[in-house]
This record gives sequence, C-alpha cells and structure tokens, in this order.
Amino acid sequence: MKYKIESNIKYIFFIAFFFLVCEKEESPNNSSLPEDCAGVVGGTNICGCMDSTAFNYNNSATYDDGSCQLHVDNGDYFITFDGANAFVDLGDIQPQGSYTKAAWVKRQYAYNFNHNILSGNSSHAFWAPQSQGAKLSAGHQDNFFAVQDSDSLPEHIWTFVSVTYEASSGTMTLYKNNEQVDQATGVPFPEESTTTYIGRYGSGNVWYGDIDEVALWSTALSANEIAEIGQEANNFNATVDRGNYESSNSLIGYWKMNEGAGSLLSDASGNGNIGEMTYLVWSTCDECGCMDESACNYDPSATIDNHSCDYIDEPCETCLDSKVIIDDYDADGLCDDIDEDDDNDNVPDVDDTNPFDNTVCSDTDGDGCDDCSSGVFNTSNDGPDDDGDGICNAYLIEGRTVYIVGSSYNESGNQTACYWVDGVRVELPGGAWATDIVVVDGDVYTSGTGEASDACYWINDVRYDLPGSYGEAEAISVHNGDVYVAGWYDNGSCYWKNGEKIDLTVNRDSQAFAIGIKNDGSVYVGGYYMNNHHYIVPCFWKNGGNRKNLAYPSGGDGEVYDMVIEDGNMRYFGGYVLHTSSFAGYRPTASYWRHTSRTDLRFGGSDMDIYGAQVNGMTMDRGEVYSAGRTDWFGHTDGEFSGGYFPQYWKGKKIYDLEGGPLGWFGTGEAFDIRVADENIVVVGTAHRDNYLDGEMSACYWFNGELNYLVKQGDVPAGIDDWYWSEAKGLHIE
Repeated sequence: MKYKIESNIKYIFFIAFFFLVCEKEESPNNSSLPEDCAGVVGGTNICGCMDSTAFNYNNSATYDDGSCQLHVDNGDYFITFDGANAFVDLGDIQPQGSYTKAAWVKRQYAYNFNHNILSGNSSHAFWAPQSQGAKLSAGHQDNFFAVQDSDSLPEHIWTFVSVTYEASSGTMTLYKNNEQVDQATGVPFPEESTTTYIGRYGSGNVWYGDIDEVALWSTALSANEIAEIGQEANNFNATVDRGNYESSNSLIGYWKMNEGAGSLLSDASGNGNIGEMTYLVWSTCDECGCMDESACNYDPSATIDNHSCDYIDEPCETCLDSKVIIDDYDADGLCDDIDEDDDNDNVPDVDDTNPFDNTVCSDTDGDGCDDCSSGVFNTSNDGPDDDGDGICNAYLIEGRTVYIVGSSYNESGNQTACYWVDGVRVELPGGAWATDIVVVDGDVYTSGTGEASDACYWINDVRYDLPGSYGEAEAISVHNGDVYVAGWYDNGSCYWKNGEKIDLTVNRDSQAFAIGIKNDGSVYVGGYYMNNHHYIVPCFWKNGGNRKNLAYPSGGDGEVYDMVIEDGNMRYFGGYVLHTSSFAGYRPTASYWRHTSRTDLRFGGSDMDIYGAQVNGMTMDRGEVYSAGRTDWFGHTDGEFSGGYFPQYWKGKKIYDLEGGPLGWFGTGEAFDIRVADENIVVVGTAHRDNYLDGEMSACYWFNGELNYLVKQGDVPAGIDDWYWSEAKGLHIE
C-alpha cells in the first residue's frame, strides 16, 4: 500500500512538472495568440474612424485605422424629393447672425405645396410657396416674405437660388441665377431654431422636385461672390476660394449630394454637419451611368460611373431595354417561358389572345364580350350586350351612367386631366388634372388646372381658361345655363361665373373648394380664410361679398372641402376642424355643417391610434348625409408599415372602412367623393397598387365597398414604371 501511494505522488509531480515546462517554453512570445486589427498580439482594439466630424465616424472605435472620410463623392448625383414627407435633417446649425443660403433646385408643380428649400423647424425660411405663385421668398419669424421674387421659380429647370442676411444692418438680399431679385432692410434677427432642414419647414411644408448642391455660410456673401459660385451649373466648389469668392472659411456646411446611395449626406466643408435623409431618392446627371459592360444597364455614353450598375441575380430575371425585369408575370415562381398560364385566367397562353391580361382571352360564344371580362374564363359571366353593337355593356349601375374625373397617363405616356365614363377614359385637352364634374342635358362640365398652371374648365372637350395668375379651379356647378367655378388664384379665393372672376377674400391666405346654387339663384361658395390672428377659419361666401364663419373649436382651425344643397335650399358643408387632443395636440376631426351648425364625425379608433380625419366629399340621399374622406393613423416605430391615410365614408355619423391597396409608407388610400344611386353607394379616390413602397396612388372607385381600379397597365405605353399613378377626385351619376 505504501508503495502505491509513493508511486502516485511521483506520477502527479511528473505531470505538474511537464506542464510547467511546456508553459515556460511557450510564454516568451505568446505565439499562439492572434493580433488584433491594430497589430497588438492578444489585443482587443476596435478599429475604425475616430474623427467625430467624419462621415464614417465610429463611436465604438478604440484605434483609428486611417479610414476617415470627411466627404464622399461617388459621382454626379442629386436628390429627388417626392413631395410627401421627404427631407434632410441637418441639426442645429442655423446662425442667429449673418448668413448665406444657396442651392441648385428644380421645382415640380404641386397643388398648394410650400416648396421649402433650406428652412428651420421655426424662425427662418427659404422657400417658394405655391400659394404665392411659387415665387422665391425668404424671411424670419412673423414675416417669411421679407424678400420675394416678382416671378415664379421655373418648373423643370435647374435654377441657382440664394439669399444673404447681413445682421448689422438687417439687410436681406434675394438672388436667382446670380441676379438680385429683391432686397429689404430692417429685417430682424432670426430667433433660435433647433433644427434646419433641406426640403422642409417645421413638421411639413415640403419641397417637390430636385435639389443639388446646398451650402450655408456664417457671413453674408457679396453679390460678386454669389455670381462667382453660381457660374458652374450644379457645382459651387464652395470649399475653394477663387476670383471674387473668398468666404470658404465661413462655411457652416456644404452638401454636394454626390454619395449616390445610403441615407446620410456628408459635409464637404469639413465641419461634420452630416445630414440625415428621410424618404429620399438618389438621381443622377445626364453624363452619369453604369460603365460596366457586363451589367444589364451598361451605358456606353456614360463618362462618369455613378455606381448604378444592375445585374441579373435571380432565376426568373432577364435584361430588357437595359432594365432587369422579373420574367414571372403572376409571381407564382414559374418563369414566363415555362408558365402555361401567365395571367391565371384559366386559359393556356397558346390559346389566350393576351396572356398577360386576365380580362382578355377569347370570345368563344361570339357575343362580342370577352370570355375573361370577369377576370377568369367564364362565358356565362362575360357581360351582356343589350344594344347589340358587339360591345359588352360597360355600365357600373344598370340604367345609369357613372362619370369619374381626375388624371392619369394617356396613351401617349403623358400625365393629363381626364374623366371616365363607366370606366372608359376620356381625355381633357390641355389639362394637368381635373377636380370636379357635373353633367347637364348630356353635356359634361369639368373643372381643373391647365398645363400652364392656371385655372380652367371644360365643356365636353373644349377648354376655357379662367383669369387670375396661378389659379386652380376646384369645383363646378351649372344653373340655368350659367357655369360657376370655385377656386383661387395668387391673391386669394374667388369664383368665376361664365369666365368672369368674382373675388371673395383676397390679400391674405384664402381658398375656395366648393360651390352650389340655390333654387333662387343665390351662389354659395365654401372654403377657408386666414383671420388676423393667423387662424384658418372655415367659412362660406354668399353671392361673393357676404362671408360667414362656420362653427369651429376655440383656438383651432378648419376648412371646407365640399358642399351640397338639399332640395335646392338647405346648405351642407363638409371638411374638418382642429380639436385639442391630450396625445396629439391639435387633432383634425372630420366634420360637416348644416348651414352653420357643426356635426363632428366618429374616428373609429382611440386618441393613441389616430392622428385625425377629414371629409373630402359629400352628398345627400333621402335626408341622410354621406361623407367621404380619410382617417390618418399613427405609425408604429417597429419598422413595419402601419400608419398613414386609410379611406372611409360616413353615413350620418356612422363610419364605414373602405378596402385600400397594400399597406405602404403612407397608408392604403383616400376617398375624395361619394354619391348614392338606387341604393348603391359609389365612392371615388385613390389606393395603393402593388408598387406601394413609392407612395404613389392609383385612381379607383368603390362600388358598395368593393375596390375597383380605373387604370390598367395595358392602357399605358410600355416602359413607364409608375403607369398606375393617377387620381379620381370627383363623381357624377346620371
């Protein structure tokens, strides 16, 4: 037993000695431990850019690896603002003393947009509001029109714009294309704002169009300096002094917008004022493109590679006209070349007259109506041909004709005003969009805006332009052969009788959206005006000069968007008012007024879920008020789509949800007008299509709650990506 114990002790001692020797042999250089990114053996450094002013600053880095990029330039790019909720947040950078703002901009027309270029969450604005005829303007708190151009900012043309402010004298000077267009003195200092935006003021008031090259200085540049930096199109080169320009050291921020990807704008001034982008789209110059010959979108004429190359990656992808397309029309996982029924209308492609339209396939029974008009092959439900003309009846309501007015792409690929008769499109010549429609004795009367951005109306296919600069026609009515149109122009609200303009409220913010004529010939117009306390007041005007306020909550605003006259006498107005809310502050509430007495409509959700609602259109049937509009729901913060506009209508105060399109960034859709005929409820508006992520809507109608789109892809020339973009704004049932 003693021998065994002594042997075990010796064995343990030997093993311990062996490990000690091995450890001593390996310890001199620790060769088994790896180096970290800084070259330290066994180190734990995190490598990256440690310069907080750099575009790619990494606040977790413990070792600077020399990768810092103060500015990123991947080619010649600019940013497209969609007019919905796109903007760039630059942070708290606006000086309270002298400054200069400058940018290259390309404006698109948009109804009632404020077109902010470089403005704050308060106190300072550089903008071109549509309500002022899109005239370039700038100013500080309480007077954002301290300086204003006498002409409109051009549409679809790159324009160099700038404004300077010299604090010591209070002198503000406005420039367009290097030329001074206005100047004012005694302009007070801007009060403090905590955020400056590209393409936005406050919580909205966004820009619609393109912006490239934005800069902000802490000094008022001279006229010669403005001329120097504005010489080269879309390139200030503001970091380099030359010629008459000597203020590069006064740059606060310079955003060249040449990143071409991502959601951050680097600051070329070196001051690290990085911009955070929201809902913006990168665009590129005419000389820019993909220079990789192996890419689908290779552009042999490109001289600047903008990293836009697109390649075929998936089994059903193919390259067509320099675009990667998914060759799987019905998205069933079978590529079109092996899919025997691409449109799922139950007719094999070899027998289908149009294998990519499920409403077109054949006419096997010879009744003049397509066997697939219902969406699938069904000869017993392919539509009757009551008049024997070989064309299926197109009516929505038997014995009636449904007219819907709005805008869409025409067969030439241009966005134009139009109306649909039982779903068949009719072009309105020279129109940008149309807003209202009425039919009297077989003649179709429509109101809208012409291609030259002025109010107009049509009788059938003849357009009549209305006086008043930058006007828009919102509603139309016909009484005893006289044509009445309500709307507004650059000096306020008005209506036109047989083309003659009658001013309503002018020299202040005021618009008219609705018009109706009583049996006795009295003319009523509904809309809003801004009072002396800067509240937006819902109102109506009688016979032009007599304005009457409609009831609205104390401290809130309101607007009228539509009206109807019951039995030729009693007036009803529809719109919204602002109510206070413990959660959302002021909450838009859908409302209608009987003469001046207001009824607020239900929301269909709690204060925590719904931001607000409004009535866009209304009608009467058998003494009941029907209202069409939208509810605006709050979005969640979990990254999923949830908030935005949702279409609905109210019968009296009871709310009815309408089926929208796929839920995207901005909801599912919106209802604009409503009519009731033979106990059928028809609502018109817009709803998302499959391409819902871009926020663009498609004209539609709801027949007794069922969603139907007015535009088919086959109606629009091939190659137009947003072929579905359209609106349905007004409705008449004959």
